[in-house]
Amino acid sequence: MSIDRFTAFYSSRPFWAGSKVDFSNQSREGWFHDQMVEEVFSRKTSDFAIKICRDGRIMIRIESLEQALPNEADAAIPIEKMAKTWGRYLDFLNAFYLLLDSSTFEISNFGYFNLHEITNRDAFRVQYESGECTSESIATESIASVFQMGRLSSSYRKEIPIEYDPWIAMRHVISLDVIKHAVADFTKVIAAPGLERTLSSFAKSLSEYKEGNYETSIVLSWFITEAALNHLWEIHIDDLNIDFSGGKKRINRERKDFLTGRDFTISLISNLLELWGALPHAQFQDIDTVRGFRNKIVHNHSFTAGPNEAQLALRTAQTMIARIWGIRFTANLSYSVAGL
Repeated sequence: MSIDRFTAFYSSRPFWAGSKVDFSNQSREGWFHDQMVEEVFSRKTSDFAIKICRDGRIMIRIESLEQALPNEADAAIPIEKMAKTWGRYLDFLNAFYLLLDSSTFEISNFGYFNLHEITNRDAFRVQYESGECTSESIATESIASVFQMGRLSSSYRKEIPIEYDPWIAMRHVISLDVIKHAVADFTKVIAAPGLERTLSSFAKSLSEYKEGNYETSIVLSWFITEAALNHLWEIHIDDLNIDFSGGKKRINRERKDFLTGRDFTISLISNLLELWGALPHAQFQDIDTVRGFRNKIVHNHSFTAGPNEAQLALRTAQTMIARIWGIRFTANLSYSVAGL
């Protein structure tokens, strides 16, 4: 008997994946549950597997993370390892959520999702045995638990037809074309180890922006830009390296340690990259401006960041992600705050 475990989540705004439930024939027992749990999309490779159900449940399995866990579900796992694995899984979940949000905007021209950071309160584990779902944990501290229980017709009010219940009527269909596009981009993320952490950080930054936490959004975006600059700097240094006679190198280990050490600040690095033509001037100006925002946030308590500053920080980070990792996506900058 084969056992596969996934880490799952629901978006805070529920949706129908592929097509909505057919409410025309409600006489058969289990008519509602069977349609809600139906897997309308799945893909499996040697590195990951993803399943998406009609009710919007998204399940992801990362083989490298699962192989590092005990085979037995009740086996003890050190708390430090458990926390680290959860953190790594959440990076993948947040990265996919960002790409799904982007894909919906690009393919359907529809900004449907209210993107938010997925935490370990929102995510839950699902177990399959021989291809059948046999158990799952309940995300009791999250709206996800409502959607988990929402697969059962008994969870809805009896006085109105189930199709008119607000939790059902509010849903929109997200097409399989949108899902396939998001999964295609996610496959690129899987092929570039570490990129999931960068996209997860961007999703967190975007989530903070949507809630009006502009300073936090700027700082998170700046971390992405700074890391990308350091990566670009190391590539440029390696490109300048040549071999001399006698096995010597133009940039030996000691020199490289100096060039990538604390004496070379990110301001100096960005300036040199621009002067050497490795960074377009307009991009350098944006980077320098965002760096100034970040420094004012950290050192100048009188500075108040606004939406324009946060948007520039997000766009700059997005541009650097495309430059370094070659992945492009659309960031939906609509707000997610309720009226007062």
